[in-house]
Amino acid sequence: MDPLDYYWDGRKRGGHPKYPYVIWQYTLSGWGSLKTERAQHRLEPGTAFTTIVPSDDIYCLPKKSSEWTFFWFIIHHPYVVERMKKRQKMASQVWPVRPDSTLLGRAVDLYASVRTADCQDEFTEESFLFAFMLEYERLGHFLLHPAEPRERLLNELRGEILSGMRHGGPTVDQLAAKRKMSRSAFSHHFRDVTGSTPARFITHVKLGEVTRMLVQTDLKLSAIAELTGFADATHLGKVFRKRYFLTPDRYRRVNSLSAR
Repeated sequence: MDPLDYYWDGRKRGGHPKYPYVIWQYTLSGWGSLKTERAQHRLEPGTAFTTIVPSDDIYCLPKKSSEWTFFWFIIHHPYVVERMKKRQKMASQVWPVRPDSTLLGRAVDLYASVRTADCQDEFTEESFLFAFMLEYERLGHFLLHPAEPRERLLNELRGEILSGMRHGGPTVDQLAAKRKMSRSAFSHHFRDVTGSTPARFITHVKLGEVTRMLVQTDLKLSAIAELTGFADATHLGKVFRKRYFLTPDRYRRVNSLSAR
């Protein structure tokens, strides 16, 4: 391929700022180049890039590259475009994508369904597109928050939360103080490592214990609330319904029946 024959300027590919579309491209062999506002990227096998059109991105076959083989598709679905734009801004435009990754599998499924026109209707095609989008967001999340440091921090805090629940704690302030950090600094650190907030994680751990007790014991809700650090049964019920969309009593009945 002549390098002059493959030179794409994101400002000259159509599209409208109010109605952008996404190009997702995966390199199979050789290498290409992507120039963004912030950096120049070498697109080698096992890497994928996302670009929004219109934009200032330029991707091409450089003169130094003898070949560049890839597959790609364009996404116009407004909801999916918006979700991918947000994830791309947080996790960059060029990602390593392993050949055995679920994301690549979903990308191949989507590519094949569109290329062969094998979808029975627009709903089938949309299901392939949504499956790809969700794996795209999942990989983007894990690229931002690597598993080892995330799990190490969560396991450490989980133990502290479980051991302190009966006394109503620990609170975010207490977790921060133990690490000689301010509440704000600790919250930022936690979000950087996990993508969530410490307050949300504390509630997640407590509710995990609540669900276990509801299914494995006959304790009244007031006793469970006391053991898991909630103010009372009413407070627990309110938090529980917000998370699981049903009352603790209903959760106990449903899961007790399914366990039989």
